[in-house]
Amino acid sequence: MTVLSHRIRLYPNDVQATYFARACGIRRFAYNWALDHSWRLYEEGIRTSGFDLVKRFNAVKAEEFPWTAEVSKWAPQKAIQDAWDALRNWWSGRARRPRFKKRGKCRESFYIGLDQVSTEGKKIRIPKLGWVRMAQELRFPGEVKSATVSRDGDRWFASVQVEIDETRWSYPHACETQEACGVDVGVRDLVVLDTGERVAAPRELRRRERKLGRLQRVLARKTRGSGGWRKAKARLQEAHRKVRDARKDVTHRITADLVRRFRWIGTEDLNVRGMMRNHRLAKSIADAAFGEIRRQLDYKSALAGGYVVRAGRWFPSSKTCSVCGYVLGSLPLYIREWACPGCGVAHDRDQNAAENLKIVARRQRDTENAGDGMAVRPPGIRRDLGAAERPEASTCQPMAAAG
Repeated sequence: MTVLSHRIRLYPNDVQATYFARACGIRRFAYNWALDHSWRLYEEGIRTSGFDLVKRFNAVKAEEFPWTAEVSKWAPQKAIQDAWDALRNWWSGRARRPRFKKRGKCRESFYIGLDQVSTEGKKIRIPKLGWVRMAQELRFPGEVKSATVSRDGDRWFASVQVEIDETRWSYPHACETQEACGVDVGVRDLVVLDTGERVAAPRELRRRERKLGRLQRVLARKTRGSGGWRKAKARLQEAHRKVRDARKDVTHRITADLVRRFRWIGTEDLNVRGMMRNHRLAKSIADAAFGEIRRQLDYKSALAGGYVVRAGRWFPSSKTCSVCGYVLGSLPLYIREWACPGCGVAHDRDQNAAENLKIVARRQRDTENAGDGMAVRPPGIRRDLGAAERPEASTCQPMAAAG
């Protein structure tokens, strides 16, 4: 059994949109109540838990907060559990101290749990509200487990969790071959394959940067909370949403095509968080969405019966000659092409990295097909040249100078 999520746009009427906004407000209130109540119990020396906080809230809500009963019970209960999880992550050192959620400065959403959500065609049933129109039907046949209704600007979306039976449902784009490929990602060319195919980075944020800056300045000149301020904020949110949607469209198209054509995909285990510390490249790296490409390849390959093989984080894919295995001592980022001192073959930096990643995927494929099922480490570095034959300084020069 596999649980998949399908995010669909909703088309609520005025009454339904008011219900959604009220449920988001109740969720925000319950989250803040849980944080405040937890701190008071902690100061009194009382140890509690997420379930205990829910029980305490249910015991007083009828008298103190009767308006919370206007929406689904899951809206405040899940918020209290989320607050407790945030506190526990902070106490364990995995996250920062949680803050109170403020209206207009946090994500507006609420959760609907088991036995209270269902779908029928292009409709979804919300407890204490009824049926709400959706933009499309569910793509995954199975049992609806839960849903999260969220707001993005002036639009509402439902992320529906569906539990599917893999024995009765197959991914429509399953790969039928044993082909392997290497995929190198970058900020100039978003994806480079070992076959020579390249997809230029769309740079959606860069293209719309001037417009976003203009809308941000217009918003800054408005009086906070006024009608003009709300309209300017809505226009800015719509511009940011277009950037996100365009970026998601590119990544979905690329990953779906790769999974459809190749069963074994070799990639790098990139430290995206560490790469974001480079302030000169941080914006371009975020705009390229390396982490989203990795996430989509993982779950789409699993559905299609494929495999994603990652080379080690310190594997020198760009500095290793894919022909003879010679390893350069250094390869600055500005050098895009280089000639191997060992065999003299000219390499494009990105395509050479993709070819080395394909070797990683092919070795894993051959090992799995051999029947031993053992995991394969990244390919070893060949150093065929002896100490006398190897150049003294294994550094790289651009092709024009190295020739």
